[in-house]
Amino acid sequence: MGLNQTPAANRVHIGFFGRRNAGKSSVVNAVTGQALAIVSPVKGTTTDPVYKTMELLPIGPVMIIDTPGIDDEGTLGEQRVKKTRQVLNKTDVAVLVVDGTTGTTSADEALIRLFEEKKIPYVIALNKSDLCTVCSFSAEDPHIWVSAKEGTGIYSLKEKIGHLAVKETSER
Repeated sequence: MGLNQTPAANRVHIGFFGRRNAGKSSVVNAVTGQALAIVSPVKGTTTDPVYKTMELLPIGPVMIIDTPGIDDEGTLGEQRVKKTRQVLNKTDVAVLVVDGTTGTTSADEALIRLFEEKKIPYVIALNKSDLCTVCSFSAEDPHIWVSAKEGTGIYSLKEKIGHLAVKETSER
């Protein structure tokens, strides 16, 4: 069976999580090298989880999941947050995308706690490094500075995701 025929259930599910406008969709596009997700400066552009099966080197067959912002507001926002939380049940590796110009918030910290409770391996992508002139915190493991706009740090992020995916699939 070729990689393109790999059933979705047998693929590594990589979920991208974070606040609205942290750059989740931009990081998804940079990691995949494709315009998979719609990108906009308008908060809440991603309204439902977006699933895309593909091959991602060095991992192989994967399911990429771009999620709505965990900090969405209002009645519809609550439904989007609920759908984002449901994605956690399908996630093998989580990427928490944090706006590096503002740093982590309580919403990001709550996601980290959920990853840890559910034993989901994760990496934190500090996005927008191109805009960060004085960064208020250091990038330590599991943090990786990236710029989805300029493509910096994306290779390191992919390697970290690949390492976590290999570890996750070997523990199944």
